[in-house]
Amino acid sequence: MLKFEDINLSHKKQFENFASENLKLNSISDFNFFYLWNTKNNIQITFNNEYVILKGVWDNKKYFYSPSIKNVEDFENIYKLIEEYQNGKDFYFAGIDKAIVDNIKCIPNGATISFDRNASDYIYLSSDLINLQGKKFHSKKNFVNSFVKNYKYEFVEYNDSYYKEILNLYDNWTKNSEHQVDKNEKIAIKSALDNYKELGLLIGLLLVDGKIGAFSVSAISVHNVAQVFFEKADIAYKGIYAMINNLTASRYFTNVEFVNREEDMGIEGLRKAKLSYNPTIIYEKFILERKYE
Repeated sequence: MLKFEDINLSHKKQFENFASENLKLNSISDFNFFYLWNTKNNIQITFNNEYVILKGVWDNKKYFYSPSIKNVEDFENIYKLIEEYQNGKDFYFAGIDKAIVDNIKCIPNGATISFDRNASDYIYLSSDLINLQGKKFHSKKNFVNSFVKNYKYEFVEYNDSYYKEILNLYDNWTKNSEHQVDKNEKIAIKSALDNYKELGLLIGLLLVDGKIGAFSVSAISVHNVAQVFFEKADIAYKGIYAMINNLTASRYFTNVEFVNREEDMGIEGLRKAKLSYNPTIIYEKFILERKYE
């Protein structure tokens, strides 16, 4: 029987040892993804032989994830472990790779599998985000060039002296956001600032006239894929999102091929923004729903 415990920083190294390279482009393969979003202390973890399994509760629904799936046999074994653990209670198994879904011979009894577009990740070539070459990046390049021309700026590394200013920028961004803001996001950002050294996070600050105009929080995974967790900016500065995106990629992502900017959560404006950077892959993820009568 699986035995879960609350996720903590001590689990990071073991998690990374278990994470499958087959899922390196999947956001769930990064420990930081789970640790930062443990905003309600609702994420737990267990290690079982060669598998790592996580569980969390969102919208009163119990979800399970496993970044250690290498093949269909692993998926089936993990599913059986979860089903036994649940002992007749409904659950969801999320973040399932399309390659696994395509090779499942039959859907487990009492379960349905569906495409989860809102949770699918946006994968970009780092060279695209750095160079912004070609017609498809013409508008982004123009925004960057305009920003360089019109503002006195500097891109610096985070240190604790910027803590309050970052949170103030976030609060102002929240007030001006055109889409619904997850109330737990600020807790996640605080967690990033509090633990950035232990988590190996890369926090870049775009200073305009000496004040923070934008910031990004990212990391390089154990499989050498960049993952961007947060990116916020003061839209009073024209072109600032294009600028923070480009500076982050140019500073941190020169030695990686792919950049995962995670999902859009079904938010129309966020989806439009992520698509505007011409992802090379929409990394499709699926969700298994197991309901009992």
